[in-house]
Amino acid sequence: MNTRRAFTMVELLVVIVIIGMLAALVTVAVAGAMRAGQRTTIATQMSHIARALELYRAEFGEYPPDMFDDEALVRHVRKRWPRYNPVLPGITFADHIRDAINAAYGGGVDFRNPHDPANPNPLSSLGALALWLGGFPNADGMLSGFNADPENPFFVGILPNARTFDGRAFIDWEVDGKNVRFVNYGGGRVPVVGNEVRGVFVPIVYFRGRAGGGSEAYVYLFDGALRVKQFYLPEMGWCVPYAERLNNDGTIRWYNPTAFQLIHPGLDGRFGDAEWAEIPTPPTGRRIITSGTGIGLPDLDNLTNFSDYRELRSILP
Repeated sequence: MNTRRAFTMVELLVVIVIIGMLAALVTVAVAGAMRAGQRTTIATQMSHIARALELYRAEFGEYPPDMFDDEALVRHVRKRWPRYNPVLPGITFADHIRDAINAAYGGGVDFRNPHDPANPNPLSSLGALALWLGGFPNADGMLSGFNADPENPFFVGILPNARTFDGRAFIDWEVDGKNVRFVNYGGGRVPVVGNEVRGVFVPIVYFRGRAGGGSEAYVYLFDGALRVKQFYLPEMGWCVPYAERLNNDGTIRWYNPTAFQLIHPGLDGRFGDAEWAEIPTPPTGRRIITSGTGIGLPDLDNLTNFSDYRELRSILP
């Protein structure tokens, strides 16, 4: 007599449901682990960049400029290369530096007025991190520092095949490799520090504070107004330095005011959706243009150096 008992339809459905629930839990756990792994990779890279910036400061006495402040740019170049005294007929030293950098990269990217909010050139400021920490790429595609001749660090008038490098590179990643990549903009190619998120290369933005800190740590003067530094690409949104608003009169306190801010857009690939508004800045009476909406949803997963390379949401109240 055959006493074997088959599964009923209800039992089969219950088993299928249980298997589906287990598969869903495993999928969520695996996806969460993958996201955590990506964040760890990004955080590790950002910490390496921060260490490189500290090494740069130890050697040259200050963190590198971020291309927004002409006065800071000129001061830094004169401090790093005191023997660099080019003839400048009808041009400012700041514009000469920007033009020389552009020519050293092969032209095509106008580094003048990168801070014009009406017509921003994102790569002129975005390229600052790879420029100062790496210099220019040699024939093998490695960032190899600046011209070995301290009287002509930007290779003015020197043919590409005749260049010699000083070897002072604080990052050793290959251009077009994992961490430094040439980005095309306006017909030119500029090396940018960043990494891939979901198959898309995204940059790490560098904003330099002021040695004296204060309410103007991350602002610059443009057309008579103080403006907050910013980076913008339509597909990535607005990136601005972060600050705490202390009270309703608009008083703010910047994070890392005397050092720098490193900002990564996180796994969503977007920095933020800032709207610009003017707020008074006591006690000077001048006005700073800054984000009027505060931190929005795209900002929450951004990773920063002042949040210990964790997501920004981790330090919010």
